Amino acid sequence: MSCSGEVSIKEKGFIYSCSDLHDEHHQRPLTQHDPPVKFTKSIKLLTLLLLVQSFEGILPLRAGESASKPQKAKDGALPDSLLEKREDLDSTVVYTARDSLIYNVSKRTADLFGKAKVNYKDSRIEGPRITIEQATSTARATASRDSLGRPAELPVYTGKDGSFSAETIAYNYKTRIGTASDMSSKSDRDIYSGGSDQAIYSGKEVKRMPSGELYIEDGVYTTCDLEEPHYWFAGKHMKIIPGERLISRPFVMYIHPEIFHMRLPVLPVMYLPYMSAPISNKRASGFLFPRFGNSGDMGSYFSNLGYFWAINDYADLRLDGDIAFKGGWRLGERFRYKNGDRYSGSISGEYARIILNSPGDSNYARYINRDLRIEHHQQFDPTAVLDVNLQFLGGDRYYYGYTSVDPENLVTDQATSYASFTKSWDENNRVLLGGYQRVDNLSTDELTQRVTLSLYQNRIYPFRPRLSSSSSESPGWSSRLFVQPTLSGSGQFDAAGGVNTDFYTGNAGLELGYLQDFSPGNRALFTQGLNMQALRKTITGEDDLNATSVQLPFKIQSTLFKYLHLTPALTFTQYRVNSTVNKYYDHIAGKVVTQTINDSDSYATTVFSLDAQTRLYGVMNTGFLDKLVGLTAIRHVFIPTVSFIYNPDYTGSGYGIYGSYYDPVQMKNVQYNRFGESLYADVPEKRTFVGLSLQNIFQGKFRSKKVSNEDGSNAGAGYKTVQLLSLTASSGYNFAADSFPIAPLVLTASSNAFAPALMFSAGATYDFYTYDPATGDRVNKLAMDDGKGLLRFVNGFLNMSVSVSGSLHTSYASHDERDGEMSLVREKALPVEQAIYKERFNSDERTKFSASLPWSLRMSLYLISDKSNPLDPSSAALLNTAARLSLSRNWQVGLNTGYDLRNSEFVYPALMLDRDLHDFWFSAQWVPSGEHKGYLFQIAMKPANLKYLKLKAGSGHIVQSPE
Repeated sequence: MSCSGEVSIKEKGFIYSCSDLHDEHHQRPLTQHDPPVKFTKSIKLLTLLLLVQSFEGILPLRAGESASKPQKAKDGALPDSLLEKREDLDSTVVYTARDSLIYNVSKRTADLFGKAKVNYKDSRIEGPRITIEQATSTARATASRDSLGRPAELPVYTGKDGSFSAETIAYNYKTRIGTASDMSSKSDRDIYSGGSDQAIYSGKEVKRMPSGELYIEDGVYTTCDLEEPHYWFAGKHMKIIPGERLISRPFVMYIHPEIFHMRLPVLPVMYLPYMSAPISNKRASGFLFPRFGNSGDMGSYFSNLGYFWAINDYADLRLDGDIAFKGGWRLGERFRYKNGDRYSGSISGEYARIILNSPGDSNYARYINRDLRIEHHQQFDPTAVLDVNLQFLGGDRYYYGYTSVDPENLVTDQATSYASFTKSWDENNRVLLGGYQRVDNLSTDELTQRVTLSLYQNRIYPFRPRLSSSSSESPGWSSRLFVQPTLSGSGQFDAAGGVNTDFYTGNAGLELGYLQDFSPGNRALFTQGLNMQALRKTITGEDDLNATSVQLPFKIQSTLFKYLHLTPALTFTQYRVNSTVNKYYDHIAGKVVTQTINDSDSYATTVFSLDAQTRLYGVMNTGFLDKLVGLTAIRHVFIPTVSFIYNPDYTGSGYGIYGSYYDPVQMKNVQYNRFGESLYADVPEKRTFVGLSLQNIFQGKFRSKKVSNEDGSNAGAGYKTVQLLSLTASSGYNFAADSFPIAPLVLTASSNAFAPALMFSAGATYDFYTYDPATGDRVNKLAMDDGKGLLRFVNGFLNMSVSVSGSLHTSYASHDERDGEMSLVREKALPVEQAIYKERFNSDERTKFSASLPWSLRMSLYLISDKSNPLDPSSAALLNTAARLSLSRNWQVGLNTGYDLRNSEFVYPALMLDRDLHDFWFSAQWVPSGEHKGYLFQIAMKPANLKYLKLKAGSGHIVQSPE
């Protein structure tokens, strides 16, 4: 059967426009020279009508480039109701072809030639030739071949999860199951990694299930988009769950590395009989990627062996372990949970058996480690928050190698735990704080625990009118009365060397205050307090110590003439203890005997103080620096403070605080403090002390792009004030002292104006008195009189840091730097010590540099000198340097070291080298000397979903980041 010319037929909404239609038996095309025969035309028309009936439900939109478009209703087309779909298909199959369609009525098939396309829902098949089998609802696509029989143009399948090409593709519309042979793919969307890493897979035979899952024979999977990929995973039987998981049996990883633009041979680096691995950044259950490493003492080992279970959207569980060839092993677990912003946390622990070297070696050793960590954060409501971070370490505590203990603990030799609870009421005017801290010294096994509880209450004005009161009534004097209670308690528990020391403290206070404005610029705040304290101390094998105190402080904080601030205070304190001491000289034994008297006793002290302070200002215009650095003015604030303290001489016999005995050896009476071994042993000496403090603050006024209002009408709009430098000097004189009346001179200076680029702090203490050259003790003689100058240096420090760098924002940033799925565990701020560690010791840290300013430099200088004992002075001088330099887009070198200027030696010098290998990160670190001497090589995958796949090799005890 064949026809020539253009024949258009409309039947049940189907539009068929066919050209070059051939008889399948004779294969002779009709030409315009053949005589027209009406009977032949009728046969053709009848054949096409039967063909339409047989393909009802499959709608061709166009056959050839000159296909007719569907007619509108007014042109005589049938109603849209005739386009109803068959019951066995829930959508319409649409197919097109550029060249021709050939229908086989007996077989109920249609062949599409030339850029053929078949669309069904979200699935599309394209190819040089596609055959549609109406009886089985199947579309089959095959590749075209060249003159040598090789595939020239491959058919392509595209679905919502990506696309792939193959020599043959078969797809069933009813079951939505497809098969393919000699397939390769490249996903259209970033579905497998959740980032920019696109999944590419291939295989000899592929079967696609209705769910989108792919079953691949002789499969290959990678995310490297190069024609010759740098790595891939291969398996005889492979299953891909798009966007979720890769399952392979076996699971073989190959790498084809490239160094200096030269390809190395293909290397199989991992073989597993079975592997189920997630191919998404999202949490998904599956086996963990094993890692291989080598350490000088422990030898070779496999780590990260285990399983990750995503229990649900709120919890997951990780079980992992390590095994070393020398017999060591480790088992670990981590359970995490999170419920929105309400609560989150984790419980992790491990048990490790570490074996160093081989049995029979002189340095053979075996250690057992135990570790448990509990983290929890919970927000009960906007006013109540609980934070817990506890770590318990046990066993032999050998923490080098493949352990998961935080390296910060190794650097500081401490494991710190904490817990806190905060509850507030009345718009934060009342706050309850509870805390727990635990410090475990890893080297001495000393343990310190501290529990605190405090209640803070803002000032309460009991007689202040309510807001609903009449505004015409002026507040009376009683409205300026306030009360402020305080309550706190703490307990500290120390354990060292088998001795336990417990110390308990309880405080309760109440302050009554009154504020009075006398006139503009003259006001005073009168406060009377009542503070009570209870102390208790217990030590293993010793008597308990108890003590209480009652304190009555009266204070006036006044402002006179607007600029003068006066603060007189009178404090009366009554102390009571449960034991005192009595000393006497035993003539028989020939020594002084100290006797403890377990009877309650008390004493009282009274101290008067007065502080006077004012502020003086000076401004210097710096217009000449305006255009240079934007500095328009410098202001100098001078704050002098004069203080006066007086208390009587409590060493006299009238106060009952000091006792005395006659020492026949010294042939004089010796005074001693009867309360010297109690919890209130510090009794103030006689003082008539006048102190002077001079503080100088230098501030700079800089131009700023920020303005206070949109119109910039504020006086300070367009400017910002920065504190440039603070200098303080203080000393004093005790007129009642028989010796050493002049207090040491204390100097401090600091500047954070250009932080974090430049930070500076320094301090020093100078003494006016000299020392005994034989003993080093301070003597009551001015250094000037001893010919040693006006002042004698006692101690001082200097701490300065400089940080400069180029831009750290690059267009080729690591996948790890992009935003990903929120972690199950709440992020927490690092303590200062750990922040320093992060900068100083993190061996895995990599910083990306821009092409314009590819460098970074951080330097810090710490100097300290102590001559408190002139005969045994001590000093330290440490220079820390951390530098990074990007040699090219892919190469980066780094230096991280400290240098002891006093001993002329390096402290943890570390040289680092990083290389971006397209799909891998290569890093090398070498520590040439010190306790952590050794080297470490790492090769890690760059794709975000494979970042935990690493290969490590090293020696020594290089501090590594937790994984």
